[in-house]
Amino acid sequence: MLFIVVRRGDFDQYDRLYRAFGDRLPVVWDRRRNTRLPANGGDTGPQREERRQAPPTSWVGLGFVVVDRAV
Repeated sequence: MLFIVVRRGDFDQYDRLYRAFGDRLPVVWDRRRNTRLPANGGDTGPQREERRQAPPTSWVGLGFVVVDRAV
């Protein structure tokens, strides 16, 4: 199932995408927070690598990304 994730707080972009694709694809807000805290609440330390990949080009340039969520 494909859906569109819109950057948090970008109301104009959300409205545009919802009007264009909302009848065919779910358009949802990004639920992530700006800062990521370690699960144990401690310091991440230099030995801890960032596991997330760089954001897709559409996320950086356009403020949304199309995601394929396999059920």
